[in-house]
Amino acid sequence: MQSPPAISVITVTYNLIDAGRRDSFERVVDCVRKQTCPNLEHVIQDGGSTDGTQAFIEEVVTGDPAIRFESEPDSGLYDGMNRAVERATGDYVLFLNSDDSLASDDILSHVQAQLEKHRPDFAYGATASQDADGRAQVSRRMSLKAVLQRMPFCHNSVLIRRDVFRALGGHDTSYRVAADYDLVLRMVAAGYRGLRIEQPISLFWTRGVSADDDKVATDYARVWQHFFRDHAAAQTLVLEDFKQFYHQGHMPLGLLLETLRRRDVPAPIRRAARHGAAKSFRRKLQPWRRY
Repeated sequence: MQSPPAISVITVTYNLIDAGRRDSFERVVDCVRKQTCPNLEHVIQDGGSTDGTQAFIEEVVTGDPAIRFESEPDSGLYDGMNRAVERATGDYVLFLNSDDSLASDDILSHVQAQLEKHRPDFAYGATASQDADGRAQVSRRMSLKAVLQRMPFCHNSVLIRRDVFRALGGHDTSYRVAADYDLVLRMVAAGYRGLRIEQPISLFWTRGVSADDDKVATDYARVWQHFFRDHAAAQTLVLEDFKQFYHQGHMPLGLLLETLRRRDVPAPIRRAARHGAAKSFRRKLQPWRRY
């Protein structure tokens, strides 16, 4: 009988102590330890912290054979993730930040059963969030049809086959804040098969609106500019145009219609273009909207 697919949970760290994340990191380690599924490892990749984080992590993880810890300088979060995948041994990888958590003690056991049954290239689920006052909600906005407008699910709620991740070249570290979106867009465009899981996989604590919204918009714009680089409708568009599309939440209708007319477009991107075109058309009929 074939054994269940192994899962590697990956957590990347850097200067946790200076960031005030000692408690949240211990919570991450604890939530992974409590998982009921077999064949689970926790790969912790530190970026060469300089504030005592390495000694702190070693104290937390000492004696746990399921945890693999390494510290070495990297060029940032996504480079750390790429390095961790190279050290991982699981069939699937899940990226869990140092201040996130898993949604329940048995969620990876449930996910593992689905992975064993369907053997998808990647699997994605909902993400639960909780604010400082303890108010919780579950995000249901997870649909591959939205992949041309935004990240279709949270990065900490998708499990990717390790060989698929490596075949795609991992995260493109030239994107400082949207490398996760770029990876997912490339993965969907390449025709890899996804599996939707209805249960929340991860939990994160909301921290308000990002102060780096312009950085996110710029990175998304760079992703789209590269993705649509050979489309005729994109030849007159500059980076600022694509940033505007990010703030609008939809692409120009002409660009999406050209995508639908192309014969080399895979089915998932075609469905996303059809979904996006319908959204863009509705927006054109709503002149009262700012965007």
